[in-house]
Amino acid sequence: MPSSRTEQSLLKNANEAAGRKSFSTLSTAGVVVLFIAVRLWRLSASCLWFDEIFSVHAANHRWAELLRFAAADIIHPPLFYLLLKIWISLGGESLLWLRLLPALFSIAAIVPFLLLCRELKLNRNERNLALLLLAVNGYLIKYAQELRMYSLLMLLSFCSLWLFVKVFKAEPASRKQLVWLFLVNFLLVYSHYAGWIVVVLEGLALVVWQWRKAKPFLIAFAISLLAYAPWLFLVKENLEAGKGLAQNIGWVKRPTLWDITQFYALLNKPFWFIQSTAARPFDLQTAFFALLILGGPLLLFSMRLWRAAERMNDANMQSFRALFLFVLAPVAIVFGLSWLLPLSVWGTRHLIIVSAPYAILVAVAISRLPRDWLKVAVGLILGSWFLLAGIAWALARPPVFIWCAWQPLAEQIGATAAQPAPEVRVYAFEDLVAYHLWFASRSQGKQFKVTVVEGVEGIQEDPAYFLPRRFNEIVVVNGAAQITGGEIWIAYRAPGWDETLPPLNTLESMGYTVRNLYSIQAQGQQAFMVRMERQ
Repeated sequence: MPSSRTEQSLLKNANEAAGRKSFSTLSTAGVVVLFIAVRLWRLSASCLWFDEIFSVHAANHRWAELLRFAAADIIHPPLFYLLLKIWISLGGESLLWLRLLPALFSIAAIVPFLLLCRELKLNRNERNLALLLLAVNGYLIKYAQELRMYSLLMLLSFCSLWLFVKVFKAEPASRKQLVWLFLVNFLLVYSHYAGWIVVVLEGLALVVWQWRKAKPFLIAFAISLLAYAPWLFLVKENLEAGKGLAQNIGWVKRPTLWDITQFYALLNKPFWFIQSTAARPFDLQTAFFALLILGGPLLLFSMRLWRAAERMNDANMQSFRALFLFVLAPVAIVFGLSWLLPLSVWGTRHLIIVSAPYAILVAVAISRLPRDWLKVAVGLILGSWFLLAGIAWALARPPVFIWCAWQPLAEQIGATAAQPAPEVRVYAFEDLVAYHLWFASRSQGKQFKVTVVEGVEGIQEDPAYFLPRRFNEIVVVNGAAQITGGEIWIAYRAPGWDETLPPLNTLESMGYTVRNLYSIQAQGQQAFMVRMERQ
């Protein structure tokens, strides 16, 4: 009889364990589906914007010229553009196909993230919560849907951290592991300069906690520097006089402590993200709420982690300490460089490298709260927050951005311009407008001759946008006196139609009269395409 009871007890325990495992597997599958779905949701709802157009423009060059074109831009290594060129050759340039590439990079990051969680020996609940935090994060959703290199940077940084933790915990680290880490880091630094922050911090963590493994890593680091030298040489060879880094980032303000708070708030905000600089950049309520609900458990966990002096030699505990380094140091480095260098290099986009270690630490901190009721309370609050934010985000109407006006306006003037004319002459008064019009006109039957008119009094350009270097298909002239032709089109944006303000009053004083007017309103502005004739 006792034997029978023991067997029944063992069977019951086995069934309960199997049930928990099945539930955990289903939960993981559900989070993965959510992760994928929100990145594909409305993937092509908005047009390409200025930087995304640059990506397509770069990828349309021949291989060698692509490298020179990217090098002339200075601020981004070429790996993403090379991969985009291959992607376009496979499926063309439809908006959905183009945006699918960064989305797939983001989705692929699930794999190294889960492998990283396994290396850190996270339990199922911790792993699922960490993945959920990434899945619903609006900041990550935004860059998964943007045709830039940031989702690729995220993917490769996740791969690098996973391989680094393997090396960090292995006794001893194998040559094969180090070779794979070197190869991933090589791709990482060619995807974005911020990749070097990850590599440097990995070396620092080994020097501090695993000195025996630091020497081969530092040798690999030196090889990476040598392998990077050709790119630096190419950048130097393609510099244009008077068009240095100030043109790229001279408009970036030096960060404050509020900017740091804003960045960590972005890592916590579910679903919603800032797509336009016209939106409010800082949500104080979200920052305070995240600090209370997520920052509190994280602070408690960090205190317990760093007080555990008796575990100093435990590889897993050292790995968690290293994760804090990867969460805090990149922000501190970029902040410090932004004040030490002649130009600020602050930006939240390239700090996407912080997202994986941050999500893991927050998930572990919540799961290891000292009281069960605290875990339940935090879980219910987070669940309600994510659900309400997700419903509101899914039901909200997609915003219409002012830069999306130039494609339909270009189509209109292409259809209405006089047929015998060999080209449509368009004068724009901002680089932003000119570049969008040039890109839109590629699909028109007529050739658009786009000219940027600079130095017109009363018109201010956004310094964050400028025409690509090594690009001469858009003519640049200084002053309205350079405008010629009996029939022209002008393109500009303004709060509204006003003939007493430039450029309209400037052109009227030169003898031009308005003949046709097309406009589209968005974001509190109007985009105007105006046909004018000289008397």
